[in-house]
Amino acid sequence: MCSRLFVEVPPQTLRLFEQLEVHDIFLIEWQHPLLICLGYQTLVRQNDYFFLAPDEQLPIIEHLAAGLGYQPADHKTLPPAYSSEYSNLGLRYIIREFEKSRFNVNPWNRLVFLPLSWTSISRDEATRLSASENKLPCTVHTVSISVACTALMRIMTREKRGSRLRARVTAELVNAITHHYFDTSYEGDYMDIPPDTQPWTEKEVTEMNNAIKDIESWKMREGEEWIRSELIRAVSGKIGYHELSCGKE
Repeated sequence: MCSRLFVEVPPQTLRLFEQLEVHDIFLIEWQHPLLICLGYQTLVRQNDYFFLAPDEQLPIIEHLAAGLGYQPADHKTLPPAYSSEYSNLGLRYIIREFEKSRFNVNPWNRLVFLPLSWTSISRDEATRLSASENKLPCTVHTVSISVACTALMRIMTREKRGSRLRARVTAELVNAITHHYFDTSYEGDYMDIPPDTQPWTEKEVTEMNNAIKDIESWKMREGEEWIRSELIRAVSGKIGYHELSCGKE
C-alpha cells in the first residue's frame, strides 16, 4: 500500500477537487504520484498534481476550474517541468506560486489534467484508490505496473527518436521498471554506480529473472505483444532502453 501524501493543498484547489467529485469526473493518477507508488523513490515535490481524465470530461474540468478563477497556463506562463507537459495536451493550472530564487528555479505548484486517450488506458484497467491511500476529497484511480509501462511504451511509439518527450518518457519507463523490480537501496551518503562492464551479482540475476517472469505474465492487447517482448529484451540487458523498438520500425 502506498499513501499519497499531498500536503498544503490550497483551499481553492480543494474546492475544485470537491467539484470534480460532484460531477463524477473519472481521474487516474499519473506522472510522479503513480511512479512513486510503483517503487520509484524520488525527492520530487508531492504537491504537484497530475491526472488522466476522459477526453469528453476535460471541457467540464475546464469549466469548473474557470468558475473558481483558474485559467489554463501556457508554456511561457508555466514552463514545463515534467515529461507529460511536453505533450502539449490537456489542461495545466498554477495553483501556488513562490518567490523565484537560485535555489527554487521552478517556483510553481501545478495541477495538470491529461486526456486519457493519450495513453490509450481504458477505464476498466484502473483500480479505485482506498480512503487510506487517497487523501483528496475526490475519487482517484491508479493502474498496475503492466498498464503503466505499456502506456509509456505507446507514448514512445508515437514520438521520434531524439525528441525531448521520448527521452523523458524513456527515463520514466526505466525508473518505473528498475525501482519496481530491483533493489535500488544503498548504504552511506551516495550510491556507487558500477560500470556497464561489471558482471551482474547473483542477487541482480535473481531480480532480473523474477522481473522477466512477471512481465511474461502480462496480458497484452492484440497487436501489442511486441511491447512485452521488447521490455523483456531491455530488462535482460540484451538492448538498451533507448534502443527499444516502436513496433512498426
